[in-house]
Amino acid sequence: MNYNGAMKPFNSDHITQLLQTAIIVIDESLAVLWLNDAAEALLAQSMRRLEKQPLFSSLIAGDLNESLLQQCFLQKGQWQLEDATLVTVQEEWQGCHISLNYQQYEHQPVVLIEIMCAREQLGIRKEYQLLDQNKVSLSMVRNLAHEIKNPLSGLRGAAQLLSRKVPDDLSRFTDVIVGEADRLQNLVDRMLIPAKVEERQAINIHQLTERAMEFFELQSDSRTKLIRDYDPSLPDINIAKEQVYQALLNLLNNAHEALEQQGQIILRTRAVHQHSIGPKQYRLMLRIDVEDNGPGISDDLKDVIFFPTISGKQSSGLGLGIAQSLVRQNDGIIEFDSGSGKTCFSIFLPIIDAASNR
Repeated sequence: MNYNGAMKPFNSDHITQLLQTAIIVIDESLAVLWLNDAAEALLAQSMRRLEKQPLFSSLIAGDLNESLLQQCFLQKGQWQLEDATLVTVQEEWQGCHISLNYQQYEHQPVVLIEIMCAREQLGIRKEYQLLDQNKVSLSMVRNLAHEIKNPLSGLRGAAQLLSRKVPDDLSRFTDVIVGEADRLQNLVDRMLIPAKVEERQAINIHQLTERAMEFFELQSDSRTKLIRDYDPSLPDINIAKEQVYQALLNLLNNAHEALEQQGQIILRTRAVHQHSIGPKQYRLMLRIDVEDNGPGISDDLKDVIFFPTISGKQSSGLGLGIAQSLVRQNDGIIEFDSGSGKTCFSIFLPIIDAASNR
């Protein structure tokens, strides 16, 4: 075993870095030899800082303790902890699954600790549900749009022909029919937006957030307080900017509707480590939060909020479904969390490392 650095076989294996499960390797003194990115995120500490440090020096407490690990080394066995409590520097985790495995590495005894918390498992299931909803929404919206277009064109044409035969004092009614037909045609075009492909380019996300906020400030009244909470250290991101901009506007509009024109909206940007979208996990992602202090989403809408034609204080029918489709075209996803007095919709977009293509 090479104590001058991290364990080479682990560091050279990128698969372990992509795991959602937190993995920690310790020696007989219970000092940290290696951990993957998910474990760094769990402990809120880097590998460089934790290497050779005792695992229980203010890092971990709860059901995973020194006595249990010492028994694992002594008996050279395997242990499984279900529904365990794990306490880290930042928070307490409930319902964790923890696996301990005694191994020999280069004639040196080690224990490999695998940790998956219930919150992560629920998060994975939720992301799969959102992906499935997006597929259903795309199909429903596109089929509905195509079904509407043909009779709509016929209705508009008939109204134009009728306008030539009615007296002038009645032509205003045919004008209304033509005008409303045009409005519905624009709505149908919006429904088909997810089918369009836009070229991606590198951009600082705050160019889009500022553009959206400035536009929204012109549209909203002064009783809605807008708060910016940006992370200026975020790197450029490769996205189709108009798609993300439209999705962001839709979320801002929905938040404004939820407030009934009185309250506050926070637009926040952050970097997020180790976030998965369905089966794929990203080491680094950008998160854009649109948070309002409105009444929240009713329980009967939470599971269907991204479906088209669903309406509520947080949905204008098509806005959220279209926003989700636009973000999905950029390999991202929109998630939400809602309770009384706080609703937050979060856009997650992967920040791709060009060198590693991850």
